[in-house]
Parts: sequence; C-alpha cells; structure tokens
Amino acid sequence: MLTHHIGHLIVCRTDHLTHARRRQLLTLRERCGIRLTLLWHRPVTPVLRTLLEGTPHHIIDTLPQAHTVLGHTGHSPTGTRNAGQQRPIEPAPGQDNGQWLTFPAPAGGTVTDRPKRARCPGAPELAPTTTGSPPAQGDDRTPADVLAARLTTVAHPLHATALTIHAVTGAAISRLALVRGIDINETATTVKVHDNTAHRKCQVYPLPTWTRCLIRAAGIHGQLKDRAPDSPLFPFITVQDSEQLRLTATGIRYNLNPQP
Repeated sequence: MLTHHIGHLIVCRTDHLTHARRRQLLTLRERCGIRLTLLWHRPVTPVLRTLLEGTPHHIIDTLPQAHTVLGHTGHSPTGTRNAGQQRPIEPAPGQDNGQWLTFPAPAGGTVTDRPKRARCPGAPELAPTTTGSPPAQGDDRTPADVLAARLTTVAHPLHATALTIHAVTGAAISRLALVRGIDINETATTVKVHDNTAHRKCQVYPLPTWTRCLIRAAGIHGQLKDRAPDSPLFPFITVQDSEQLRLTATGIRYNLNPQP
C-alpha cells in the first residue's frame, strides 16, 4: 500500500468476512492512511454499526452517491496520494520463458572512507545516474525487466529486497546479513554493502530505477515493525546462511550466488 502509494482500497462482500478480518481492514486503513470503501451487500445491521463505532465514516446507499465518492481524487486523511496520482516507474514487460534467471553482472560500487573508530554511516544521497532501461547484457544474461517482474512476485518485501540487492551488487549472503536500515537512503537510490564487521572497505552502489519500489518496501516494513534504523534490515539472514532466502530464490528460479 505505502510503496505503491495506494490511497483508496475497495473491498467487496465485506459482510461475508469474519469480524477479525473486518477489524484488520480498519487497522490497515489507519496505519496506511488510505480511504477504505467496504461494500456491504445487505441492509445496514447492528454488526456494521458496531464495527464502525469510533471510526470516521459515512454510509452510501445510492448509486449517485457512490459515483460522487469514487470520482473524488483528493488526498486521503493522512496525505497519502490516491491510486492513480503517483505510480511507480516500472520496466516494460519483457518475455519471460520461465527458465532459471541468470545472475546479471553486478554494478560497480564506490568504496567509502571513514575516520578511524568512527561509526560506519548510512548510504549517502547521490545524483541520479541510472534509468529504468535494462543495462547492457550479454546473450547469457537475464534482461532487467524480466528480472524485475520475477522479483515482484515475491510476497515478502524483505525477501524481495534481499534478492534485488543481490542481483544489483552481487553481494554474498554473509554481506547481505550486514545491511542495516540506514544503508538504504531515503530515496532508495543507493545502497551500502559492508565488507565485514570491520567496515574498512564498504561499498556504495547506485540503484537502477526498476529496483527502487521493491527496495523502498523493505524500509517501510522496518518502520512498521519499529526496528531501529541501524539494526539489520534482514533479520532472517545470518552471516553463515539463510535457508529462507534460498527457498525463496528457488521458488522464482533465481540463482542465488553463494560466493562472497
């Protein structure tokens, strides 16, 4: 919701949902700042009125009223843009033959410098230098649009982001485990990958346009989980291994490079 700037969610047949599911929808509305339209396919009941107690709302029971509300294009109560006002830049769909994704040539990173005994800072803001166009590839490489489409099917945002960073940087699992929340800048245009816990040769990589929506989702996930900005971004990855990430990569037929 937050990553794609979805501002209005319409749920059909809400009267068939359980009470717990309805409460979850109201929680989603509050946490994401969206407009929520619940289609209730029966007369108004005490159950519905009880559900909406304490929640600002109005009941629509005529088609003209519905047209008026659906035609509204303003901002949601918390300022999140409605769907259609701001769309993420995504690559054009390419031809996916369903074969295993070949690991693309990683982008070059810039080695960072830091004073001795100073804490390793997060990823800096860099001037945009990349576009949504696929990088130059050989015949044995997967086009970026196919790679992006496959990674977008990964349900968990942290798994999708970890595999995206791996695809862009070639970082091994042991290095992915060291990535912190602050190692992705606010605009999701750069990521810092650490050499090891000594932080002597950490590298900053520019992020192509097609990766930014996926990577921004990981930052939002950490915020919703109230993780400290300098805590590990991927808590399910250990320095030694990550069976969950390997299973996810296998599920989308992606070759997860185990080498450092």
